[in-house]
Amino acid sequence: MAAYVDMESAQFENVNAIRKFPFADDAVLVDREGRELPSDAIVDLHMFVPADFPNPQQMSAEDLPVVRMTSLHLSESMVSACFVSEYGGKTSAASVTVSADGFMPYFPYRLRPLAGTQDMGGVVSFGDVFSGFGGMDISGLPKTYFFDDARIHPCQVICAKPAGLRGFVDPRTGEKVSGNVEIVFSGYVNASRDGDSVGLELAEGGDVELASECAKATGADVCGATPIVSINGIRPDANGNIVLWFH
Repeated sequence: MAAYVDMESAQFENVNAIRKFPFADDAVLVDREGRELPSDAIVDLHMFVPADFPNPQQMSAEDLPVVRMTSLHLSESMVSACFVSEYGGKTSAASVTVSADGFMPYFPYRLRPLAGTQDMGGVVSFGDVFSGFGGMDISGLPKTYFFDDARIHPCQVICAKPAGLRGFVDPRTGEKVSGNVEIVFSGYVNASRDGDSVGLELAEGGDVELASECAKATGADVCGATPIVSINGIRPDANGNIVLWFH
C-alpha cells in the first residue's frame, strides 16, 4: 500500500490517513460542492457529548447522540473544524482552530464548545494537511468544506448526563462561585463526612448565638409580625406547633 512507501513503521495515525476512520463507515464525506474530503484530513477524534438516558438498560445504538463534522476550513495561515451533536432535539457544537505557524500533524488538539453549548468537548488530530500529504490538495487556498452527513463513528463518542449543580450564588450580593470551592462553616456548626455523605450538626448553644434579632425578641407584634394565636379556636402545643391534617 502507498502509505508504507516512505515510512519504515506505520503508526496509528498514518494508517488512519488511508481509511475513513474516525468517521462512520457509511458516512458521506462529500461536501455540498461535490468535493470529497481526503482521508488524511482528520486522522483521529475523541469526543464527549451531553446526554440523559431515562432507561439506560433499554437503550440501543439508535438512541445514542449523533455527532457530525459540519465544516473544515484550510488556508495558508490556519486549519479549523467544527463538530455538532444532536440529541433530544438539542444541538451542541464545538470547534478547533490551529495556526499554521505552530501546527503539528497527528497531534491532539482540544475542541472547545461554541457559544450556547455546555458539557461538550474532545480532541481531534489532523493529518499533514499543510504539506499536501496523501490526497490533501492545498492548491486554491483558502477552501472550506461544508458537510451534511459526515457522521463520526459511535465508538469515538462517549456521553453522560451533565452535572446538575453548576455553582453557588449569593442572593444578597450576586456573587457566584463554581469549580473547586472550599466551604467553611461558622464556629457553631460542626461538619463531618462519611464516604460521599456530609453531615452538619449545630453545636451546643449555637441555636441561641445564631438566632436572629427577631427570634430573640419577645412580646406581641415582635419585628412587625403578627403571631398566630389560634386557628378556629385551636391553640398550639407547648412547643408552639399547630398540626394541620388534610383528608
